[in-house]
Amino acid sequence: MKIGKLCCLPLAGMAVLIMLSGCGRQQTVESPELLAAGARQEAVDLGSLSSLTSAEKKAYSATSSLDRNLSPGMERQVRYHFMKYSRERRGTMENFLRNSIPYLNYTKSVFRSRGLPEDLAYLAYLESGYNPFAVSRSNAVGMWQFISSTGKAYGLRQDWWMDERRDPYRSTEAAASYLARLYDIFHDWHLAVASYNGGEGKIGRAKEATGASKLHEIIQKNDTLDYKLQLREETALYVPRFLAIAKVMRNADILGIQPSAPDADHPVLIPVSQLTVRPATDLVELSRRIGLNWKEFQAYNPHFLRSISPAGRTATVYVPKNKEALARQVLKGSVSGAGWRYYTVARGDTYAKVSSRTGVPASVIRQLNPGTLKKGQRLRLPVNGKNLPAVIPSAPARSTAVASASSKKSSVRSDHASSALAELKGSRASSRSVPATYTVKSGDTLTSIARKYDMDLDDLYAANGGADNLSMLRVGQVLRLSAPARTTAVARASSAKKAPARMTSHKVASGETAYAISRKYGISFAELCAVNGGADKLSSLSPGQVLNIPAGKETSVAQNAAAARKPQAAPSRAAASRVAEYSVQNGETLWSISRKFNMKPMELLALNGMDQSTRVKVGDTVKVIRNK
Repeated sequence: MKIGKLCCLPLAGMAVLIMLSGCGRQQTVESPELLAAGARQEAVDLGSLSSLTSAEKKAYSATSSLDRNLSPGMERQVRYHFMKYSRERRGTMENFLRNSIPYLNYTKSVFRSRGLPEDLAYLAYLESGYNPFAVSRSNAVGMWQFISSTGKAYGLRQDWWMDERRDPYRSTEAAASYLARLYDIFHDWHLAVASYNGGEGKIGRAKEATGASKLHEIIQKNDTLDYKLQLREETALYVPRFLAIAKVMRNADILGIQPSAPDADHPVLIPVSQLTVRPATDLVELSRRIGLNWKEFQAYNPHFLRSISPAGRTATVYVPKNKEALARQVLKGSVSGAGWRYYTVARGDTYAKVSSRTGVPASVIRQLNPGTLKKGQRLRLPVNGKNLPAVIPSAPARSTAVASASSKKSSVRSDHASSALAELKGSRASSRSVPATYTVKSGDTLTSIARKYDMDLDDLYAANGGADNLSMLRVGQVLRLSAPARTTAVARASSAKKAPARMTSHKVASGETAYAISRKYGISFAELCAVNGGADKLSSLSPGQVLNIPAGKETSVAQNAAAARKPQAAPSRAAASRVAEYSVQNGETLWSISRKFNMKPMELLALNGMDQSTRVKVGDTVKVIRNK
């Protein structure tokens, strides 16, 4: 967005390497190149579709509501960028596609739910390459590249503890609200999208000065405008670039573009569940207890800037769905460990002096350690982001080995199917016998025991009555390494009684991989293998081949994430709430008010007989739902 662009780069430019503050991590942000002035004539000379391959013609000709009936000049620019992205920048597109796997279907569902074109979800490719950690030179942050003021205006909290511009889910909701507002202003999607980059004021003034009603008309007259009114080249080319990327990504299968393989900096993220943590929860210890290292936890929770959750309020964390039950169990008890450091108060120390020595704001030190400072007192502070401990997660050795192998293979061009095959082979190799119990020896940890028997820590917790029972190990303590035999037998009997799963079918298209098909239907690669004769039979697919698909599965990873974010059933809310009037405060919007009262934006609009074009000002009264 304006205000927030990764680029203004030369022709072969890539983005800069940026170190985020706090617990952030270093990120390299790739961005497609701008069409340099010298390349414009080349774009004009393209003239027709004759230079495209048959696959490219098919992909280019597939239009949506946003790229139909383009002016000749706009058409040439879109075609030029389409060719650049699908050919020269193909590797970048594959990286972007990999980055978007956890989020793309979710972002589309958000735009659809607001009655907006779902193709707007492709705008995040142009903004950040779907990188939640992206930071521009103008300090625009996150997948949707919000600057601080715009982020706050759309309800994204930013403070010492966290930055919700980096939250993939909340920032997507904010981007949808912002784009809806821009469309309300211009009633034209090309102008609205250009405004996301250049700002509504800039586009509005250029529109008024030229007397134009369409973006391409403004661009045609741009050179006649006063210098201060002229659109920057980046803004003039923003919409063609967006439409080109949308065409490429919408038709990635036709073009044979596959997601890049995951690597150490881009792990595979599975569907998430949303949980609430208490104030000042040790996030490093939480990640360790649920079997994630800190880097993995950050990949799911890029909005946290510190090793500890905010001290004065609850916060939202995202955990893999298969870790939800364990995380809930862990959060019931005390969660404190490696995320904290300690400072001993010296004579003459004040909160200000301690702050200057530790880098922690005095207000935070006081909040975490209330009362008067005394010599010798130990203050508890969050670990410095640059010195986070090398946390060893409670995770099986097999997973670590597979991840390491995947990282080594990342330099080789391979699809996700080979990685999935490697994981399945690892699973089969580890299916050796495990004793019923184990006696703890000196130096043992839960991690080393799980590694020794190639177990999941979740299974170790479950077999021994939960995580709290294993918070401390004693020499001589006897641990159960599997569930009681009776329970296992009952589970097997129950499994044997299950009715055969209903099946549907899928006809393999040219260029499709087994992994891509499993992702399309929201099933795991292992499930697809199980109903199609094993992994070996799926290592090479032929066009027209018919595969079995378990029926009744969810169709997208991101839809599962969206479902995890849904509030509890309405009846309990209605029973414990009442309608009240609220006076709008300075800087508030309907979006921020809905967040303040834990309401859906559409619920707030419906309650007040408003629509998305409604604007409020200081002193206006709106109806809200308050908890009794």
